[in-house]
Amino acid sequence: MAAVPGVCGSGTRGGTCMKNLHPLLQEYVNRVSRQVKARELRQEIREEIAGHLDELWEAKRAEGLDDEAAARQAMAQMGNTDSVAEGFNRVHRPRVPWMMLLSLALLLTIALLAMYAVRLSYQAGEGLWYDIDFFGKQAVFIGIGLAVLFILSRVHYGILNNYSWMLYGLAVVLIWITNYVSPNVNGLRVFILGGVNPTAICPYLFLIAAAGALSRKYEKRRTALGQLVVLGILPLLLFAVIPSFPSLILYAVAFALMLCFSRYGWRWVLTYLSMVASIFVLPLLLSGYGQERLSAFLRPWEDAEGSGYLYLQIEEAVRSAGWRGHGFGSFMEVLPQIHSDNVFTYLIYSLGWVFGIFVLMIVLLFVTQLVNAAMSVRDPYGKMLIAGLGAFFSVQFVWSIGMSLGLLPISAVSFPLISYGGSGLMAQLGAIGLIYGVYRRKDMVRVH
Repeated sequence: MAAVPGVCGSGTRGGTCMKNLHPLLQEYVNRVSRQVKARELRQEIREEIAGHLDELWEAKRAEGLDDEAAARQAMAQMGNTDSVAEGFNRVHRPRVPWMMLLSLALLLTIALLAMYAVRLSYQAGEGLWYDIDFFGKQAVFIGIGLAVLFILSRVHYGILNNYSWMLYGLAVVLIWITNYVSPNVNGLRVFILGGVNPTAICPYLFLIAAAGALSRKYEKRRTALGQLVVLGILPLLLFAVIPSFPSLILYAVAFALMLCFSRYGWRWVLTYLSMVASIFVLPLLLSGYGQERLSAFLRPWEDAEGSGYLYLQIEEAVRSAGWRGHGFGSFMEVLPQIHSDNVFTYLIYSLGWVFGIFVLMIVLLFVTQLVNAAMSVRDPYGKMLIAGLGAFFSVQFVWSIGMSLGLLPISAVSFPLISYGGSGLMAQLGAIGLIYGVYRRKDMVRVH
């Protein structure tokens, strides 16, 4: 008998390693495995086929056949090697998240529609706001972003796991450069490199690094607590230094949701949230600035010409829109930034609540597909990667929509995939490319 190196069965032998296999059966296993396209699963498939063949071979020998006859009967019962390999390739083939891509295409189409309407609105203002070709530039950003999406969807996501801490270090360096090199503009520090804002990708880099760490189990409490501080708290401190409060909150909520998907359980989630609340949220709410912002949100009429002005204008815009709105590209004098932070408010104002509800349905479909993708992936790292990036998208959608309707405090949170912006949009499409890549290989990777 010839040996099949590294082949173990899980059949009638109780999962013990198969030291010996008939030469005919060995060749059968080799012919099938060579045709399997999912290379990472070839060894696992070899083990599965060898286990079935071994069971059949033993059964035929028990019927009185000699070794060679039993082997030929076993192979005949298993079927032609080409057919068997084709069956494995059908099961372990690349998957396409069609509904996710459909909802993404609709959101990007809405983005172009919105930018064209914004352009008409600004032109009607005769230079009151901006004189920029938002539609043309957004089309270019989308084109570049889709190229990034395609490239990242074809890169094996497992490579990122090996460079988790390197990506973490890159994010730290980018924020350090932003804080110490870039100028302060309106209280914010923005570092632009070749027309791109590198800090826009920092939350995603931190989330990718966190996915690598949280997909592994740390038995020692001290090690787990250290991971919690380094991955969950230190990025928040860095965002506070820039300062970028929206990035701080978005990352904190996304990281907390990642903990829910991890092996640590709710105790660690509550521990993390209590740390975030005590270190960041409560001090901000108790500060004079925080009190003023909270008062403007809860009682905007008390300072209608100051901090409460935008809240009142948003309320009036969505109230006056009706079902059909004021018309495509209608001029809006009182609300600024309708190309970015207030784009959803403007879409409702100009195209009405019918269109606004349509956008909300597309967003709900997209988020639902992110959740389904995370739940369908078995690989711990892939699942954690989708959970983190998907949570970041979901929280951003919720905050932007709530802000646009006057239901949440106003902050510099853009509407994902629709608001104008090159760096942010390309980072978002790149993140979707990673999610697509994980889903694409969900049946082609070996789960450890």
